[in-house]
Amino acid sequence: MRIRIGREDMRLLNQCRSLTDQPAKSGANVSSQSSASHPTRNIGIIAHIDAGKTTVSERFLFYSGKEYRMGEVHEGSAHMDWLVEEQERGITITSAATSFRWSDAVLNLIDTPGHVDFTAEVERALRVLDGAVGVFCGVAGVQAQSETVWRQADRYNVPRIAFINKLDRVGADYFRVLENVSDAFSVDTLPLNIPVGTESDFRAVIDLVTMKQYSFDSESLGATVVESDIDADQEELAELWRGELLDKVADHDDAVMELHMEGEDVPEELLRAAIRKGTLGRVWVPVLGGSALSNKGIQPLLDAVVHYLPDPLDVPTVEGQDPKSGDPIQVPCTGEDPFSALIFKVQIDTHGELLYMRVYSGELEKGKTAMNPRTGKRERVNSIHRMHANSRENLEKAVAGDIVAVTGPRFSGTGDTLCEAKKQVMLEEPVFPETVISMAIEPRSGQDRDRLQEILGRIEREDPTFRTEINEETGQFVMSGMGELHLEVIRNRLERDFKVNANIGQPRVAYRQMVSKEATSRVKVERQLGGKDQFGEVSLTLVPLQPGMDDEESDPVVWDGGVPPIAPEWVQAVQGTVESCLSGGGSLGFPFIQVQARIQLPPITPETTEAGLAVAAREAFDEAHEKAGDVLLEPLMQFQVSTPEEYFGSIHQDLVRRRAQIEDVDLVHDIRKITGKVPLAEVFGYTTGLRSLSQGRAGFSMEPVGFDSAPPEVAERFRF
Repeated sequence: MRIRIGREDMRLLNQCRSLTDQPAKSGANVSSQSSASHPTRNIGIIAHIDAGKTTVSERFLFYSGKEYRMGEVHEGSAHMDWLVEEQERGITITSAATSFRWSDAVLNLIDTPGHVDFTAEVERALRVLDGAVGVFCGVAGVQAQSETVWRQADRYNVPRIAFINKLDRVGADYFRVLENVSDAFSVDTLPLNIPVGTESDFRAVIDLVTMKQYSFDSESLGATVVESDIDADQEELAELWRGELLDKVADHDDAVMELHMEGEDVPEELLRAAIRKGTLGRVWVPVLGGSALSNKGIQPLLDAVVHYLPDPLDVPTVEGQDPKSGDPIQVPCTGEDPFSALIFKVQIDTHGELLYMRVYSGELEKGKTAMNPRTGKRERVNSIHRMHANSRENLEKAVAGDIVAVTGPRFSGTGDTLCEAKKQVMLEEPVFPETVISMAIEPRSGQDRDRLQEILGRIEREDPTFRTEINEETGQFVMSGMGELHLEVIRNRLERDFKVNANIGQPRVAYRQMVSKEATSRVKVERQLGGKDQFGEVSLTLVPLQPGMDDEESDPVVWDGGVPPIAPEWVQAVQGTVESCLSGGGSLGFPFIQVQARIQLPPITPETTEAGLAVAAREAFDEAHEKAGDVLLEPLMQFQVSTPEEYFGSIHQDLVRRRAQIEDVDLVHDIRKITGKVPLAEVFGYTTGLRSLSQGRAGFSMEPVGFDSAPPEVAERFRF
């Protein structure tokens, strides 16, 4: 028997390695070296809500020596959940970044939310990460939001490791969830360890690479890992899964195949290299198991992150585009090339604005300037920080591969690129979903109006899925977001953090509209407006579009025959009027989607005026819209309900009553999983109703999947 390094030894070792591994106090003036001199892993933890992401993150920090107290989500003491709202609710709301060492590598970690209302945090994190750890509940397996975050990682081609958590829970089954992951995502899973014991008897894991058994000492909170030979009653099972591992790897690696076919032992380093190659190529997804809350299986997961997930240098180039021509550009990801970085998050706190960015090439020193090609402005970077949740560690510079936060830029935000002025490039922006729910808010006095508008603007800058607009008829501010919880959290921030003096309404569905058929109208205006004769003539066609068209084909406003050779302000008067109509016109008053307005100007006469063209454009839009007819679109949500069998009948009937489209009903370990689509308007406050139907034993999750036509009786409620 051999005992691997314990937590106290790790702490002392890390202290000797570098002072930068100590938790940084906010604003501490520590001049740190870049992580570029060490192997780096930029990783995120992604999962369905309550799968254990933050608990895994807290164990990472504890076992690496970054933190010397183990934070717990259920106690509100997790270091990565630093917002008051997160501590009170026991969920992650905003992605938190940290950095620590494990083995000889520096790990830059982003812990992401699991609730669908905060999916933008996952989206922008995955945009800049090189690898991810997908966490799955050992009982529930793949859940609704598991699928969402997995698709997001697919969009950015992020290699992943899967961790099956909570193996000590009643009903946990590692091998069932292993198969579940493979089937749900159509991926080839590659188990790297298997559990010893099930449910409450889960006590160790068998490493199929080293063929050793690892248990975790409870007195040291799992920090001391005990390595031993495999238990006799587990040897046959371990040999079986070791054979499966070698067979899969041999199919993709000639050196492993040659040794395996000859019956010789495959050296550990050769096997790890082959697994790493397949992981980076997304041939398979390595899978490990454990229980974060019981402090089992975390160190092998950290080892796997270092062994198998990519270093920034494993990604030779990223694609951008020339800001002037729009032509694609390949950006080499090395420290020797011109500087380029993507801003993926803006965070506003008491110290001002922090802009989180991933450096893809070159380096940037504190106090230097960089160009924002979108705005054409130079931005000065006053300070550079390596973050640990809401604590900062000052750096002198950031280099290729670093994920840091900076202060200073005034005209840059989420999705902007900073680069060298002589070698400009625009990197790909994260893509964020449409808002589906809104809430009215109005100041209680005229004096509060400007302050409220400023605060809403700050939150909108921070959160790319939060929108505000002013209702022209009522003068109210309308806040839009991703769900009830999203707007509730923002409401609490307004009242608690910003001390806003305002009346806040109830959440309501953010409907959209489109036209039912193509229609054209040509309007000629000859009248007096404002004491002056105004003339203008505009022809406008409204065309319904199919979802999924190319960006250029689906532009909401286009000019038939190209932009006419008239004064730019006249072009803007016509186009601006049409865009205003599309943002909320017609008899329903909701914004238009999947509609294209095609404008044509008959020959301009000497009598034509700017105001006349604007009036003609508005009247042409209204007439074309009346001919085309309108269709109310309501947001649809993809849902999943998990319920014990005894409550299935009543829950199914309730879903049908709510106009749900049931797509699948599955039985998994005595639990019915109902999936389908349902209008958002029908599931406001659904969690409360579900609790009463199931005595609190059923679970519910949902995510937006688009819009669909609402029934005529729903549309009639909004006509005026």
